[in-house]
Amino acid sequence: GPASVVAAARSAIPMDSWTARSLRRAVVAAGREYPDTLTRERAVRSAVVIGGYPWTDLAPEAVGLAFGAFAAARGDFRTSVLTAVNMGRDADTTAAVAGALSGAVSGAGAIPPEWSSAIGPVRGSCLPSMRGYHVLDIADLLTPDDEGQGAA
Repeated sequence: GPASVVAAARSAIPMDSWTARSLRRAVVAAGREYPDTLTRERAVRSAVVIGGYPWTDLAPEAVGLAFGAFAAARGDFRTSVLTAVNMGRDADTTAAVAGALSGAVSGAGAIPPEWSSAIGPVRGSCLPSMRGYHVLDIADLLTPDDEGQGAA
């Protein structure tokens, strides 16, 4: 579940690092009770973002916001992604990470059908060898099959 995912991440990140502090602050803020979703999103964002800092592509901030969105959504895929997007900053990164965390907990079936149906085969712009594969095909290539053998 979400608490185990957060605990695993916290155990792998040096406790005295900026990333660990951001993650911890976001998850604590996400765990509090709020009158509504918007107030929760703002609290998580405020717990992590350094006010006045103009750059949004900071890994410690993105990690904190992604885990905060995931924790605030209690692992729900749609809510995790939308919460991350709504907090802004490096929203494409934080939404992707929050979605990945939620997907790892709940599986591909948690992705809303209207979202997954909008995804087509990749064009291979960055990795020509992946041209024509659907993202789920790529996921299958990266994960072991039933016999414990990697497909790729």
